[in-house]
Amino acid sequence: MVLMIMLVACTKDHFVQEEPLLLKKAKVQVPMKADFCATPDLDSPMMPIPIPGLDPLDPKSYLPSKMNVSGTATHMGNVIPDLSVCEVETLVLVVEDGQYFLKQAGTGTMTAANGDSYPITWWGKTSMVDWTYIGEVTMYSGTGKFVGMSGVVDMIGAVDPVNGTNCWKADGYME
Repeated sequence: MVLMIMLVACTKDHFVQEEPLLLKKAKVQVPMKADFCATPDLDSPMMPIPIPGLDPLDPKSYLPSKMNVSGTATHMGNVIPDLSVCEVETLVLVVEDGQYFLKQAGTGTMTAANGDSYPITWWGKTSMVDWTYIGEVTMYSGTGKFVGMSGVVDMIGAVDPVNGTNCWKADGYME
């Protein structure tokens, strides 16, 4: 009896596959985190800071419209700063609950260490009191491993008005 059970257990099943197997990439949200800093591109067109009373002849009344981004991010490694650029398209002064903020919005491209890239849209709202800001970045399908990708991250950061840089942490997802 034991021999019979072993023979039955060791026989091979014959499996016939009628359709070819197709591997598909799943649309699954995966965490995305980043630590970035932006340096102004001083060769880019200048934008007037929309604060009433600023002297239009004073160069300090203007901000560069482009920034180069450096830092690291999940799924990207170190970004390539010369190819990771954010462009400010709108810059307005807003007042909320008696507090003054500069609200910016724009577009850009983020380029990973391997050269793959994706376009972004973004907005940020900076406090005129302590120069901290919040914002959001939306990512779209790009090149290489970012083909078909999308995602959203929230930003929390601060501007360093003395050095002209800003740094932020981002947290969200890529799909």
